[in-house]
Amino acid sequence: MKKYSKQSSSISIFTGLFILITFGNFVFAQSDDELALMEAAFNQDQESGAQDQLGQACQNHMDAKEWQPVQTNKRGEEEYYIVGVGSVLAPIDSPAFVDSLQNGGVKALLNAKTNFAKTLSQEVTSDIISEVKSQYSEGKKPDLLQSEDIQVEGKSYEELSSYEKMKLLVSQQLDKLIDPETKQEFNNANEADEQAAEAAVRKLEDILNQETFQDTITVKSTADIRGMIVKFGQFTAVPKRGKSAEVCIVAKWSPGLVRMADAIATNDFSVLQNRKKKPKLRDQLPDPKDFKGFMQLIGSFGVFNMLDQNGDVNLVSFAVAGMKTKSAASEASARRVAELKANRQIIQVLNEHVDLYSKTSTVESATEYKNGLTDYYTEQKDQSRAAASANATMSGIQTLFTYKGNHLLNRKPMVGVVTYYNAASGKGAKKAQDILAKAPEKTSDEEEGTSSTYDATAPQDKAGLSTGAGYGDDDEDDNF
Repeated sequence: MKKYSKQSSSISIFTGLFILITFGNFVFAQSDDELALMEAAFNQDQESGAQDQLGQACQNHMDAKEWQPVQTNKRGEEEYYIVGVGSVLAPIDSPAFVDSLQNGGVKALLNAKTNFAKTLSQEVTSDIISEVKSQYSEGKKPDLLQSEDIQVEGKSYEELSSYEKMKLLVSQQLDKLIDPETKQEFNNANEADEQAAEAAVRKLEDILNQETFQDTITVKSTADIRGMIVKFGQFTAVPKRGKSAEVCIVAKWSPGLVRMADAIATNDFSVLQNRKKKPKLRDQLPDPKDFKGFMQLIGSFGVFNMLDQNGDVNLVSFAVAGMKTKSAASEASARRVAELKANRQIIQVLNEHVDLYSKTSTVESATEYKNGLTDYYTEQKDQSRAAASANATMSGIQTLFTYKGNHLLNRKPMVGVVTYYNAASGKGAKKAQDILAKAPEKTSDEEEGTSSTYDATAPQDKAGLSTGAGYGDDDEDDNF
C-alpha cells in the first residue's frame, strides 16, 4: 500500500511540474509575441518621425558636433549650448508665411535665452493637495435627525404695527400688479433650481468614495544675458507627416562671448581684432543665386560670430521678410523690415533682459458610487509668458548683402538681408561721427555755382532703363 502511495505521489509531482512548465512556456511565448508587436510599432514610429521632438534637427546637430549642454573649454571656462524652438503660426500658403517664419526665429532665440535663464536661477512654487473622502450609510435616518426644532412665531392682524401693516399693503398691491405669466415664470425658475439642487444632493448621497489630486507648479526666472550667439539654425516643415512648421536654433554662451559683447559695447576694438584670419565674409556665406545656397539662407536665423580675412570678429545677422505684392514699393518695405530685424538681433547680443513666468496645474479625481460605477475626471492647464527687452547704442552696423526670390515652399515673393558689425566698421563710424560733430569750415575763397534745368514737357522714350556706374574707384582720391 505504501509503495502504491509513493508511486502515485511521484506521478502527481511530475504531472504538476509538466503542467507548470508547459503553462510557463505558453505565457512566455505569448509575452514574446506581444513584445514583437510592440517592437514593430516602435520601429514604425521611428521611421515615420512620430518620435521626433520639437527642435529635433538642432538636437541631432548637437549630437553630431558632440556639443554638451555644459562643457569646459580649453581655457577652463564653462560654456553652454542651448536649443531653442519657435513655432511658425501662419499657414504655408499664406502671404505672411515668410514673416511668420522670421518671427519663429525670434521666438526660438527667446526660448533659448529663457531656458538659459532657468539654468542660472529659477523660483519654483509647488502646491500639492491630495484629498480622500468616504461615506457610508444604511437604513432610514431617524426623524429626529431629519429636521430641526420647529419654532412657530406669528401674530394676528390686529397685533401688527402700522409699519408692518403698510408693508403688507404694499406687498398686496404689488402682487395684484404683477401679471400671472411673470409669476409662473418665476415659480418655474425656482422649481427648476430646487430640482437641480435636489438632484445634486442625491448624487452626493450616492457617492461611496472619492479621491482628488491637485498639483500646481509656478516658475519665475529673470536674467540679463550678454554675449549669446547662434551656432546653428534650421527651419523644418513636413506637411505630409503632419508636422507643422517650426524654427530651431542652437545658441551658445560663454564668458569669452561676454567679453566680446562688452568690448563691442565699450568700443574696445583691440579685443575684436588680430585673431585667426579666415576667407572674406562673402566667400564664407552661401550664394543666393545657387539653389542650395538660397535654401541655406532661408534657413539661417539669428546672429553668428565669424572671422574675416583680417582676423576681425564679425557679428553676422540673418533676417527675411515677405513681400505682399511684387511691386517695387512692397520690395523696398520688405527689405526695410528685414534690415531692422537683422540689426535688432545684433543689438540683442550686447545685453538683453529676459523674464519668464510659467504655471502648470493638474487636477484629477476618481469617484466611486454605491451602484459600483466609477467616474474619472482630469484637467490640465499650462500657461507661459516670456518677455525680453534690449536697448543699446551701436555704431557701424552695415548691410553685407541682400537677396530676393520666391520661397521654396509656397512660391511667395520674399527678401532676405544679411547685416554685420566688426571693429573696422565700428571705428569708421566713430571717426565719421567725430568729423560730423565739428563745425563746418570754409575750404576755399572761390565761389562756384551750378544749376540745371529739366523740361518735364519734353518727349520721353518709353523703353526700359538699366544703368550703373562706380564713383571714387581710386582710393588715393580720398587721402586729404
